[in-house]
Amino acid sequence: MIDPASILSTTWTRVVVQFFVVFGGVYGAFWVEGYRDDLERAERTQEVILALGQDLQDFVEVSHQFNTQMRTGLDDWNNARTRGETPPPFVFRIFGAEVPPLTTWDVVSQSELASLLDPALLYELGFFYNESQGYGKRYVRYAANTEEKILPVREMQPVEQVRAFYKKDMSGLKPEFAANMRRLSELHAMSSALTEWATCLKQALAVPDPRAPNCRYDMGVVQMFMDRDSSL
Repeated sequence: MIDPASILSTTWTRVVVQFFVVFGGVYGAFWVEGYRDDLERAERTQEVILALGQDLQDFVEVSHQFNTQMRTGLDDWNNARTRGETPPPFVFRIFGAEVPPLTTWDVVSQSELASLLDPALLYELGFFYNESQGYGKRYVRYAANTEEKILPVREMQPVEQVRAFYKKDMSGLKPEFAANMRRLSELHAMSSALTEWATCLKQALAVPDPRAPNCRYDMGVVQMFMDRDSSL
């Protein structure tokens, strides 16, 4: 004779077993999907880091060359003045785009890729690229002034150049030309700081550490007539 209690027990056992099989399958599917999403997110994050790191490295390399040329030109000019010479104002010109490229940062900041980065690091990257764009605008103003007021005079004969560039007593450059060289000194200082900032950000991207201090240099303070040199 069949025991109803036995049948009921067997039925419940099957139900429980089937429930755990179904639950395990659904949970496993979600776990696998979540694991796959985590892998894809990690891969996208690494791609973003590599792209930004390469962009920052390019900025460092190009800016280092520019900084060296500016510093060398300014030093050579000052040395000539120390020797009692009257050289024309040193000018720094870029053959090509006058502002740093923002393509990589624009792609990252205007897409969901921005969510892959630490918020604090993302903010500082945005700050850096904003300042680098500001540097580019400053250089454009300097370059426009140089092309309009200095390059035409440099086409003159040496004696005429001296009369045009220097005060009557030869004590220094006329104010408008001295100001142009001071703007170049400021550009050099800002470019050097941005180069250090980019180097620090590249390292922060490679080895994220929330405890590390930010890379930002002091902003918002403009020293008028930086390193004023009486020889100007």
